[in-house]
Amino acid sequence: MTVGEFHERFGTQEACLGHLRRVRWGTDLERFVCPECGHTHGWWLAKRQLVECAECHRQTSVTAGTVFHRVRSPLWQWFWAVYQLAQDTEGDQGGSPKGIGAIELAKQVGVSYTTAWLMLHKLRAAMRSREQRYLLRGLVEVDECYVGGQAHDGSTGRGARSKTPVAVAVELTPDGKPGHVALKTVARVNSRSLTRFAKRHISRGAMLKTDGWGAYDNVAAAGYQHRTIVTGGGAGAIEAFPWMHTFISNAKRMILGTYHHVKAKHLDHYLAEFIYRANRRWREESLFDRLLIAALGTKAVTYRQLVTGGS
Repeated sequence: MTVGEFHERFGTQEACLGHLRRVRWGTDLERFVCPECGHTHGWWLAKRQLVECAECHRQTSVTAGTVFHRVRSPLWQWFWAVYQLAQDTEGDQGGSPKGIGAIELAKQVGVSYTTAWLMLHKLRAAMRSREQRYLLRGLVEVDECYVGGQAHDGSTGRGARSKTPVAVAVELTPDGKPGHVALKTVARVNSRSLTRFAKRHISRGAMLKTDGWGAYDNVAAAGYQHRTIVTGGGAGAIEAFPWMHTFISNAKRMILGTYHHVKAKHLDHYLAEFIYRANRRWREESLFDRLLIAALGTKAVTYRQLVTGGS
């Protein structure tokens, strides 16, 4: 959509509510389920923008129990944030490094930085919730990287205290192309943390393709097959694991280019944004509604949860 097309479709609160209702419950409320009694029939109260359950008569708004529950900002501003996060995957098999920062969103929709920051993080939480449903299968490359900038003491590289260790897994198709990807911060780069990551994101019985580091033998012992390639690092590692390094590079480029600096306690939310687009990189035309569906299926996190790292 162009900016003009967007505002023509979603320029009013009524238009946004109507679209959310169709996405959540269908044109004729065919997907409606009462949150109180579980009944599947109800009628729409147009003047109040509520659906009333035909069984228990509870009245429910389309935003109740979702990311949009009791939001103060007009819904068109939220829709614009959804559009900015969901669009422009570039058809890149390594995942798009795009996104939008809170400062830029605040300028575009006319809200404070804090409001824009909270909007984006609530939507990233929906992305993260959606991604936690999936397991990688078949042949899966596994590695780790470090994300972050130069430390205050001037140190760089893996030893920099400002860097956060991140486990990475890339599912490969039979013809060697990348499928789904998973990235998650880990407490330490050791067999225990990597095993926990594998159990959470990779289906048991999958074939793990790793470098020669011995910790991955312990990871494989948790129920996986294992193929080792000794690379020697550098160009050899890139040649042996090209898609792995493409995804890592693009994730870092998104964080550095769009967000510049990310606190460790929020890094998983930004990684979830990258993963969400990367795993839907062939579905750009439907990403807007897909992210709306994710937001409608996720309860909103609070500002307190976000700033304390408790989300």
